[in-house]
Amino acid sequence: MSPLWALLLLTWAAMIILFLGLGAVLREVRMLRAQIDAAAATGERVDIELPASVAGGRGGLVLAVDSGCPLCIAVVQRVGSVMSGPDSAAAVLLTFEPEKQWNGLTGGLPVVRDERAWSAIAHLSTPILLQVDGQGRVRRLHLPANERDVTPVLQSWGLLSQSEKNGRANAA
Repeated sequence: MSPLWALLLLTWAAMIILFLGLGAVLREVRMLRAQIDAAAATGERVDIELPASVAGGRGGLVLAVDSGCPLCIAVVQRVGSVMSGPDSAAAVLLTFEPEKQWNGLTGGLPVVRDERAWSAIAHLSTPILLQVDGQGRVRRLHLPANERDVTPVLQSWGLLSQSEKNGRANAA
């Protein structure tokens, strides 16, 4: 075998090995992306504690929002509409802004301004849905990508009353 043919054969073998290696790397990246998408922006084991005054002493939903965020306003309106029943869990808006910033935008939800609570979650991107217990410990956390994410999350957390679940099922 001439040196030219040996070099050509060796080059093709190296290219095939590199191609197979690239395929394996791309497969791993795809699998990692699937894992990240599955866990998107939801937290089950969250180590955040808010003041009990934010949770109202009985727990429920805390929605951390910013009035300058269009998605926050849409999520507030959605939460206000789906958690309007008398047997719904308590829901409050947590913000760093004065309450007057939220005039007409709250969807009927009470506004709580608490600097200590806000500083505990300020590193996250608003809006933030937090399920808290009566002592203010965050049990679950979700960062919705759009307002349609709200209802399924609240249902999975058990925060919607049966009539609200049925009303949403009939409306869909």
